[in-house]
Amino acid sequence: MQNDEPDTEPHDEPDIAPHGEPGGEPHDASEPRPEPQPEPPPTLYGEPFDSGFERAEHHQLTPDLPAAQAVYAELLTVAESFEDSPDVRLLRGHLLSNIAAVQLTATDLPGAGLSVERALGLVRGVADVPMGPRGRQLWLEVLLKTLKADVELSRRTGNLDAALATVDEAAALLTEFDDPEGLRTAEFSLARVHLLLDRSEWGAAEELASALLPTTPAIEPQLLDCLGIICASTGRSEPAEDHFARADEGYLALGDISGRQQVISHRAYAAMRAGDLDRAEQLYAEASAVFERQGQFEDLAVCEQARAFLAEHRGDPDAGQALTESSLARFERLGAMIAAADTMLLGAGQAYERGDIDELKRLAQGAREVYQERALYERCAQVDLMLAKTLEDNLNRTDHGDHERRSVDTALSLALPAALALEAARYDFASAHARSQWLQLADDAMRLAFRLALRRQDQGLIFELVEHRCAGASLVLSPADRAPQSVFPDAAMKTYASAPDDDGAPMALGGVAAEAAASVGLRVAPPPRVRMAADTGRTALQEYIQAAEFRYHRRIVSEEEVPFWSPTS
Repeated sequence: MQNDEPDTEPHDEPDIAPHGEPGGEPHDASEPRPEPQPEPPPTLYGEPFDSGFERAEHHQLTPDLPAAQAVYAELLTVAESFEDSPDVRLLRGHLLSNIAAVQLTATDLPGAGLSVERALGLVRGVADVPMGPRGRQLWLEVLLKTLKADVELSRRTGNLDAALATVDEAAALLTEFDDPEGLRTAEFSLARVHLLLDRSEWGAAEELASALLPTTPAIEPQLLDCLGIICASTGRSEPAEDHFARADEGYLALGDISGRQQVISHRAYAAMRAGDLDRAEQLYAEASAVFERQGQFEDLAVCEQARAFLAEHRGDPDAGQALTESSLARFERLGAMIAAADTMLLGAGQAYERGDIDELKRLAQGAREVYQERALYERCAQVDLMLAKTLEDNLNRTDHGDHERRSVDTALSLALPAALALEAARYDFASAHARSQWLQLADDAMRLAFRLALRRQDQGLIFELVEHRCAGASLVLSPADRAPQSVFPDAAMKTYASAPDDDGAPMALGGVAAEAAASVGLRVAPPPRVRMAADTGRTALQEYIQAAEFRYHRRIVSEEEVPFWSPTS
């Protein structure tokens, strides 16, 4: 490697002095000069490897994954027949890295794990071998490709902390990698976006993807696809469809059929979130047929998971249960535990509808344990919210007798901290529109908390809920002026200052300054703590806020404190 020439199978060297160049025959000026020929691609390993890499990459784009893997496996057999040397070990690592990439696309996660482990061992094993500048760049290229596969594997098996650590390792290596088009840098930036999506950190993911979009044309379709998923997940169906359309055009221009197929399933997800269930079912059926035909069983399991929900919605519980069980079995077989937990949550809802409370508890607890272990605290909140909803529904269906108060308390202890955490997630977004859309989703959780407080006839809790919801601001309308159905107030969009305006009037709900600031993409801080009495340290919803911050590792209120009463001059 010190001479930058791979020590592989000998192959013919090109002429070093062709005619018309120094050292060759002189050119006759009376004869027309031949047209310049395009430069051949640079030799990396010689034949059969260079042409084999090109052929396999073509199969990957088609996509014909078995053909691509067969080419790489054949080349690996040849490489393993060579006498061992650092260059040969690098070649073997390169081939195993590409095999891992194919296995990941084909959702052979266990196989990909073995290939990545072997590739990293070989490539890292030659890190200290003397090598020239070209050899060092080739080594870095192969190592970064392998780390990219490792990130994807860790992400899809739910080891998100390990994936982030690998992204950080790659970022350090990129400082010495010659990456003139920024492709490798862009790929690892995209990996960060995917990790944020996996953690449901929608605001941070949207900001990063939007910032990368104008600077990284090489991954523009993937970024647009991610932005489509973010918009669909946060209730913005029109921009989601726009992003998916542009992503599809980008994949078409690149000839990336596999990328276009992914867009089909993502459009189905967007349609389902927007309530267009007929279109969602049609698109999921189309995507399922493609993924099953190509053996992409993880993607197929995602489609089955969604189709199970759709089957339940159209009143076919048997089909829904069968699809859920098939999806869960596939995810567990692949080791995709976060996706498996999502399916468990769907199965828990189905179990409740069948009246199987023990199965509901088993599946919900199993899902929550996966989320907790992987620090997916927002999803933990969603599990708790689902359990609270089922308990409320059970209270409506059956007479709990003397145990009703305890059942309501249990539902509240689950629902209110979860609702606070989901509502607080809007502060992740810089965009006012995104915040308002996310708040529409979180409102459903907070309405459940209000219903349970009303059911308990707890006037003190209702009062504290209203005060927290208004974050200490004086309402334009007094509670007496509000209709009974308006007991659930809108969250305040204002600056959180406790001082009155210059004229002495308290600031009204929906302060103009905050709305103007938010519209240009400025941060909005969490609301202040609301002091409930002048002579005590109690703040509104104190116990529930503490529970939410402990369970879900999210700031619910700021350190600022305001009184619930209007300050007197």
